[in-house]
Amino acid sequence: MDAVTAHKFLLPAASNLFPAYLHTPEAMAMLLAIGMQESDFIHRQQLIGHHRNWWESVKGPARSFSQSELIGIPGVLEHPATRSMAITLCQRFGYPIDAGVLHRAVTHNDLLAAGFARLALYRLPYPLPARDQDENGWNQYIEAWRPGKPKPDRWPERFKRAWEIVNASAH
Repeated sequence: MDAVTAHKFLLPAASNLFPAYLHTPEAMAMLLAIGMQESDFIHRQQLIGHHRNWWESVKGPARSFSQSELIGIPGVLEHPATRSMAITLCQRFGYPIDAGVLHRAVTHNDLLAAGFARLALYRLPYPLPARDQDENGWNQYIEAWRPGKPKPDRWPERFKRAWEIVNASAH
């Protein structure tokens, strides 16, 4: 998958699982930027080492294109703003409300993973960043994802590219 395909098919499908107010250009841009930052929409499981193929690499704890870690699942399931939507999401896909099961499931269920990623952003107490606010985007990404080895030098270009994709689809 690539970011354009994710924006055209995956993210709109995931957005349709939630109330319309969660489907905003800012949300789509952040989800795209995070997917590009974390995996370039290539890897569904974290790769450790210098191998670029999942079958050659040691697998890390992060799963899905957005590289969600196990700790993030309970964060969405237990947060007052996202709990009921997360439970509904799990029920729609027939998954138990079990963080371990869900963490394994997001490896290959892209809609579930995108849904949990959207809810992880929704937990934040401030508006999602606009196109010219890449620093706010970085801060929100850090707060919501808490990456172990953040790469701030990659973020501005990915955030910019995400907005280019979002804006191109609006025309």
